[in-house]
Amino acid sequence: MDTIPQNIEALARFRYALMDMDGVLYRGNQALPGLLEFFDFLARADIGYRLLTNNASMTPDDYHHKLLKMGLDVPPEKIITSPLATIIHLRKIAPEGAGIYVIGMAALRRTLFGEDEQNGLFYFDDKNPRFVIQGADFNLVYESLRKATLLIRAGATYIATNADPVFPSEEGLIPGAGSVAALLQTASGQKPFIIGKPEPIMYELALEQLGTQKHETVMIGDNLVTDIEGALRLDIPTIITLSGVTSPVEYAASPLKADLSFNGLPELTAAWQSVL
Repeated sequence: MDTIPQNIEALARFRYALMDMDGVLYRGNQALPGLLEFFDFLARADIGYRLLTNNASMTPDDYHHKLLKMGLDVPPEKIITSPLATIIHLRKIAPEGAGIYVIGMAALRRTLFGEDEQNGLFYFDDKNPRFVIQGADFNLVYESLRKATLLIRAGATYIATNADPVFPSEEGLIPGAGSVAALLQTASGQKPFIIGKPEPIMYELALEQLGTQKHETVMIGDNLVTDIEGALRLDIPTIITLSGVTSPVEYAASPLKADLSFNGLPELTAAWQSVL
């Protein structure tokens, strides 16, 4: 398929970019082609940005250091993770000191409970928590699922950091938080409240931080049913890079389309430069 549409002139109006990371900027620990050149272009063109990831396994500081190893220096404050969005949401709906049971990686726990997991706004509670919060867990065990199921059935509010069934690794697509959420929903009979894309919370937080309007902002993602669908729901223009979750074949067959599509960052950079 021809992945550079005829209406690339639309790129000229975008002054801000929201970007997914896994599958757009890198795969696993491997930078995707054109990464540094794309961010050099953003700097030269004075295009502001935020990085948005559903991946709950790392903090903004962790991502900052990961990108540094690829030669890219992105300040942590420009990185919005689903755990960060989760705690911002909790601050709006939960009293300080609320008990939370967590299924997830250390990054999610640190975000909720503080660096030493003792001095955060909330505390870990596996007896009678107000909330069960679930993300991806690469060391998932049955006992955690059993406990979470019982707590949700007993009345705890179930929140999932995101609903991505898979995410791209260097080896291929592997189970994500959405796969765990599907199991818990089946076991508990409760559908989780979803924080991450395609739900609106992370997009709205990024727009607020940038102080921008939707029409001058574009969402760049690799996942048609999260990155792109979520932005389209909010009338944010979209670009899909066919370098991650959604393959060119899947995209061609899908009725859902982004406003613009490219094979990867080199094509996007060349197109955007050509209209400025």
